[in-house]
Amino acid sequence: MEEVSRHKCLIYDGHPSEQLPVVVPLLTEGLKQGWRCLYLGDPPTLQMVDTALGSSGVDTGHETRRGALIFSADRSHLEGGGFDPSTMVQGLRTTIDGAVGDGYQGLCATGDMKWELGDEPNFDRLLEYEALLEQVFHEKPLWGICQYHRSLVPAGAVRDALLTHQAAYIGEELNHDNLFYVPPQLLLEARGHLDNQKYGEWMCQQILRVIGAERKRDEVLQELRESEAQQRRLAEELAALNRDLERRIAERTSQLELANRNMQAFSYSVSHDLRAPLRAIKGFSQALVEDFSGALGEQGGQVLNRVLASATHMDRLIDSMLEMGRITAAELRPARVDLSALAAELVQFVRSGTPKRQVQVTIAEGLQAVGDATLIRTVLTNLIENAWKFTSRRESACIEIGRSGLEDRKPIFFVRDNGAGFEMEHAKRLFGVFQRLHRQDEFPGTGVGLATTARIVEKHGGRIWAESRPNQGTTFFFTLPGEAPVDSAEDR
Repeated sequence: MEEVSRHKCLIYDGHPSEQLPVVVPLLTEGLKQGWRCLYLGDPPTLQMVDTALGSSGVDTGHETRRGALIFSADRSHLEGGGFDPSTMVQGLRTTIDGAVGDGYQGLCATGDMKWELGDEPNFDRLLEYEALLEQVFHEKPLWGICQYHRSLVPAGAVRDALLTHQAAYIGEELNHDNLFYVPPQLLLEARGHLDNQKYGEWMCQQILRVIGAERKRDEVLQELRESEAQQRRLAEELAALNRDLERRIAERTSQLELANRNMQAFSYSVSHDLRAPLRAIKGFSQALVEDFSGALGEQGGQVLNRVLASATHMDRLIDSMLEMGRITAAELRPARVDLSALAAELVQFVRSGTPKRQVQVTIAEGLQAVGDATLIRTVLTNLIENAWKFTSRRESACIEIGRSGLEDRKPIFFVRDNGAGFEMEHAKRLFGVFQRLHRQDEFPGTGVGLATTARIVEKHGGRIWAESRPNQGTTFFFTLPGEAPVDSAEDR
């Protein structure tokens, strides 16, 4: 209930129901916070307020029976036609003390001033009454609203109400800081005749408050203008950045288109210009083996076989390069991919190539990713064939395919083996083209498979890396888009 003032007035013009939007919340909040609530008015108005409180959820019967809510049409204070402000205020003090004595926080009171004061002559002492009442609000737990219907009270009553209430409702609009307000001590000292000097000082203070409010308003307006100017500058800078970004995107797109055309030209050159002499080398070498092997002798045959092996290896390198170029330029066609089923299919395929090998393969269930099914097949093919190759010298070879937590909300998948392994200081070379960590005679290969795999993973917005130790195996980790719980405890 801490406000600028707990002593407010309500000035309205029209049907008495116009008071309800202000009065009903006052009484409802008073009951909720443990205050005794009093409404003073004529019987029809009491019934109207009772009904409105019931419609807002207040059990008025219960609240009345327990003494928390009082509807009163009592005008015994006007017997004989006289109105004594001091007697009236003293009676109110007694009512407040009674509410506190009954265990309430205080008294919440409101009512119709026309009904409370009765005949028009009684309004002659309204200024004194409201000034005395204002003091009670500062001294006692009192909270309330004095209601003035402009068409029913004398013309001077509205003026006196504005002079004695620091906060005033005009209809439903609340003015928290009424500039017409005069402190009660000034009014009571004069008893209707204001001391010009003291009143003048008070009005000067009011003027200074207005000036201070205007200065504050001007400062806020200036800050607002500066903020708007700053926003305009930022908008202009953002527009300039967007234009520059669009220009860079256009340039980058042009460069990529040129790079793609160059890649296509290179692929054509590799396919035709390089393969033609390579086929000639292989053809002539094969003819020499078939037709002149006796003349060449054992040493010459070995040299010729090495030429044939190198030409075959070169052919495989060209195929791998062309495949990597095709993958780099390929457009992604995202779909849900069942990695568990795909891995099982690929393992079965590599087993068929070396049926005598005994390799224990474990594939986790429910591995799911989102991406281009054809390209993801290439990733798993390269990694599984890699693990199969590098465990070829193990008597008890083991390969595991699974998932391990999240990174940037993407599932982390892995292919683990207990094969040859390598020193981690060489790990950065793994995904470079033609980069190999083992000799060709140990583990044959082109050195393009892992480079292709890395480009596919990166094309999907993921990351690939490896962890290994010599003779203790290698684990390749990679991330791909997929649906997984983002609050998983495994999240990295």
